[in-house]
Formats: sequence, structure tokens, C-alpha cells
Amino acid sequence: MDSEELVQLMKSVEEKGVPWEKVEEELKIKHDLLKLYASSGPVPVTIINGLKKILESGEE
Repeated sequence: MDSEELVQLMKSVEEKGVPWEKVEEELKIKHDLLKLYASSGPVPVTIINGLKKILESGEE
């Protein structure tokens, strides 16, 4: 997937106030690695889908 989509999702996580510790726990990936993917691409689909799921669960 495109790293631009990851950047947008990461911004949404920050805007919604979701703690990165929760994101790291659910995705089983460190925030630093997410930042690396955001700057270098391509991003695994599982990460994109996981972030979307976290954001959706936060809306409920």
C-alpha cells in the first residue's frame, strides 16, 4: 500500500487521541517502525487495515 495512506491514518490516530501504546499493542509493531514505513513505503496491507480497525473502534 501507499505510504501516504499510512501518514493520513497516523495523523487520524493522533487527532483522535489514541495512545500509541494501544496502537503498538494491537498491531504488534513499534511506532518507530510505523514512522519508517511512512517515510519509505510500501506499507503492508495488514498495518493499514489494523489502523483503520483501531480508528473505527475508537468512533464507537
